[in-house]
Amino acid sequence: MASFRRLLLGGLLLLAAMPLMASAKDTIRFQIDGVDPSLQQRLLAALPNTPYDGKESRLQELILSFDLRLQDALQAYGYYDATFHAQTRQGKNGDALVIYAVNLGKPIRIRKTDIKITGKVEDYPQQLRRIPPFPLKKENVLNQVAYETWKEEALSSLQSIGYIRAHYDRHEILVDRQEYWADIYLWLNSGERFRIGKVAIVGAQRYPRWFIERYLTFKSGDWYYPRALSVSQSNLHDANRFEDIVVSADTEHAANGEVPVTIQLKSLPEQHLKVGAGYATDIGVNGILDYDNYNMFQRAQHLHVAAQVAQKTRNIGAGYTWPVGAALGSEYLANVSFQNQSYQIWSANELRAAVGRKWALENNAKKNLNSTLAAMINLEQASYTVSGISDSSFYIFPSLSYDIEDYRNILRPVSGFAVHASVEGASKVWGSTSNFARLRVRGNWDTMLGSHWGVGARATLGALWLHGPIAALPPDLRFFAGGQNSLPGYAFQSQGPTDAAGAVVGGRMLAVGGIHLDRFVSKDWAVGAFYDVGNAFDNFAHFHALQDVGIGARWYSPVGPIVLDLAHPLIAPRAPAIRVVLSVGFTL
Repeated sequence: MASFRRLLLGGLLLLAAMPLMASAKDTIRFQIDGVDPSLQQRLLAALPNTPYDGKESRLQELILSFDLRLQDALQAYGYYDATFHAQTRQGKNGDALVIYAVNLGKPIRIRKTDIKITGKVEDYPQQLRRIPPFPLKKENVLNQVAYETWKEEALSSLQSIGYIRAHYDRHEILVDRQEYWADIYLWLNSGERFRIGKVAIVGAQRYPRWFIERYLTFKSGDWYYPRALSVSQSNLHDANRFEDIVVSADTEHAANGEVPVTIQLKSLPEQHLKVGAGYATDIGVNGILDYDNYNMFQRAQHLHVAAQVAQKTRNIGAGYTWPVGAALGSEYLANVSFQNQSYQIWSANELRAAVGRKWALENNAKKNLNSTLAAMINLEQASYTVSGISDSSFYIFPSLSYDIEDYRNILRPVSGFAVHASVEGASKVWGSTSNFARLRVRGNWDTMLGSHWGVGARATLGALWLHGPIAALPPDLRFFAGGQNSLPGYAFQSQGPTDAAGAVVGGRMLAVGGIHLDRFVSKDWAVGAFYDVGNAFDNFAHFHALQDVGIGARWYSPVGPIVLDLAHPLIAPRAPAIRVVLSVGFTL
């Protein structure tokens, strides 16, 4: 345990030290003296650290080019009379530090600003408020970077809400270098605001047109938003049914206030057969056979058949979904499966079937936010052994589940949140083995702290009311703790309340939570540390919180995050002292 804690501490120190380890051999670095810190940072942005081959001739060549960059940057920020002197110091590893001593001289100040926004947008004050105030005022030092930034942002802001022909009638800066003043003229004309005109769908003839339209975030008559086209193209790509997807607007031939839009598609093969192998911490080495038909009866109905053989589980099942209505995410559902599972604490044979309906609560095509509600009727026949005690059960029970997800990019889930909540219950009146009601809520939250650090939290809560002993429920309806999405320092579903003999039998309540801190070492790679706490229990008086800590690495791959963690249990540790946890893809 002590050695792992030293490893964890070393990992945390490594995370903190990484910003200091970015130095590279044979690099030109820059220092600017004689200006205030704000201007210093802006000027240094024009002089990035630059590697070179260590040769003096190459160093002098680069310094001359950076002299010109600095002169341009000073003029861009209003200092046309600025002068500077450069001094070069050689470092230990071939590094070179170039120190610029700058004399700013007298700046160019703004004498007059003439900012106008005309056109149809004048009739809509709420749209005008989308354009930020011009940042430069009379007597300010001329800042041409701020001028150009606002100029582009103002034009883009109008174009993004349908003013596709917005333009500047006048855009210029008049500078008098002798008198040190500048006049700014920006006359922005919005022109006419355009709507979506005729929408033509070309290709993918075997799919119903109404089904394709579910993925679109616009329709004829809507105001034209370029972002709506890009989101629609992304939605069609994520559907896993189409390729060569192009959603384009013909703005050159826009007329009568309308922009025609064309959607060009090519269907992927409707039937897919996949064979694969992999490893997951909770179930071990596994092999998978998947069959999909994405367009049954040419009505966009989806048949999925899967078989999996792993060290700890074997299952075969089929699912059928058929879309209904205009909202993406609304569909009928039916599935059936048989599972044979054998874990550290329990084993079971389970036959399951379910049928129901899912509703989209948001327009899931238009936002990162997806929200659905599903109502199902479930059947489960199970025979099982938990800590050496065997039993069987039969249940028919309705369930209601709510899902909401708001991640900017599910393949890179570093900013956003997701929540899954479900409630279900059974009664002997319906032929079930016992009466029960069960509630379970699980959520994830992640955010970035700057460009290099990320932090996140997750929690799972559960409560079960059962008339009779816990043995009347199959393991999947009881609460256990442990595993990669629970307490990764403990074996999958190995923790919870015990019987008189001390054997884990599962509980009626669950409370597990965790936090993690990540340090990005590149765009797609991060290292991190985490802490988890919680357990399954029967009542609060007997709640025994378990804890684990760990370190790990994350790769945000094209198929989603791949996570490799080393976790150590802090409370009641059992062999192995360090558990290796591997997961692929975003899981809730």
